[in-house]
Amino acid sequence: MNKRLGRGLEVFFQEPSPEQLFQEALNAEETGNWLIAFHLYMKVAEMESNLKSKALNNAAAILAEHGFVEKAIEFLEQAIFLDPSNSQAKENLVILRGDKRK
Repeated sequence: MNKRLGRGLEVFFQEPSPEQLFQEALNAEETGNWLIAFHLYMKVAEMESNLKSKALNNAAAILAEHGFVEKAIEFLEQAIFLDPSNSQAKENLVILRGDKRK
């Protein structure tokens, strides 16, 4: 017997879109919930989305702010590889490396 879920229960089984997760991450970061924001950015980075590079950049910024500079550099390099036009990631990489390479 193939029954459809009723009463709107399908909402509970839907995956949020990358855009929704990215916005939730921004909101979490804005309120100081760094761990939640990082987790949400990483979920976006795992999805097929045009926000992947931005999510990696933002996750890298959180890592760098908490002392994980080497891992942040790895994330920024990946962000730039995915989107060579991501100027924010390029600027952040220059800052973290402490040089003028782009």
